[in-house]
Amino acid sequence: MLCAISIALGYLIGSILPAYFFGRLYNLDIRRIGMRYAGTVNVYHTLGVLPAIPTAMYDLLKGVLAIFISQRLTSNFICAQLSGLAAIAGHVLPFYLGFRGGQGVACATGIMLYYLVHYLTGGGLFPYELGFLFAIVAIFTYITRQGELIGMIVLPLLCYTLFLHAPHDPHNPFLVAVVAYIIAVGVYNTVRRGLVKITDETLKRHWWRVAARPGALTFVVIYLHRTQRMALQLIGYVAAFFILLDIVRFIHRRTSMFLRERIKLLFKRTEYRKFSSMTVFLVAGFITLLVFPKPIAVAAFTYLIFGDIFGKLFGLTFGRHKIRDKTLEGTLAYWGGALICAYVLYNTLHISPLLLG
Repeated sequence: MLCAISIALGYLIGSILPAYFFGRLYNLDIRRIGMRYAGTVNVYHTLGVLPAIPTAMYDLLKGVLAIFISQRLTSNFICAQLSGLAAIAGHVLPFYLGFRGGQGVACATGIMLYYLVHYLTGGGLFPYELGFLFAIVAIFTYITRQGELIGMIVLPLLCYTLFLHAPHDPHNPFLVAVVAYIIAVGVYNTVRRGLVKITDETLKRHWWRVAARPGALTFVVIYLHRTQRMALQLIGYVAAFFILLDIVRFIHRRTSMFLRERIKLLFKRTEYRKFSSMTVFLVAGFITLLVFPKPIAVAAFTYLIFGDIFGKLFGLTFGRHKIRDKTLEGTLAYWGGALICAYVLYNTLHISPLLLG
């Protein structure tokens, strides 16, 4: 019974929305102007900094307040965490406003910071881990200048880093729930506000090639868990297929016309008279797995997969400074993606991050 009461109390604490009440002082419904939700950012943009400060403070702290009150009432760990989550629900779905409130990101962020303090006091982070996270934040802040996108990249890495130190901590599932919610709201805002606008027609037409690129990790997984020979056979067969297809395109005009007119999504216009980038990528991957020692081959192949994805997506979307046929932002994104790969490979496979160079 006490657990149910504390969860209900958490919901009520969360349902108190300073943003809405400050709006009423100005004879406004904050949910109908600006960004159309009762939250700190909307208060700042529509009412100014003075109302935004207390709004931000309460919204950040109310989830933690709900957890503390529940701990006092019940001394039940799970019940306390559920009370914190209930505060997020109360912020988003306040009963007295027709279940239409804010987005709950500030409340969720407050709970996440509370968990972060717990992890830091329990084991802490190594200096190189802090340096890595700050580097990723700095790189993608410069590139995107969009908090939602930065959160989508950094928050999963933060969770991964914390779980390395405390894989069995009881806070883990609740941290995942809170971070997943923040990311979900970020994705929703990114789509709804059109924060990511891809204007490159080639990428629009051939988006599936970027989406399929992570599938090349199959070759790496087979190399790691089976044999080099098996990995080489698989990538060799796939590469041979694309090489043969390219050669047929070059020497057989009807096939080239058919592929150009009927299957336009397969090849880019710039590839009609040369080997496709798919072929080049597969051949390069085959040579890498064949020639180099396993740690170097795995690292290089992984960097190539994800560095290229990051470079292409962020370069075409946020590129502002041209460097020949590339952009500074795309180049930084490539190295940011490679840095993320280096960090994960070091912690999972003990492959030295110095191979990034």
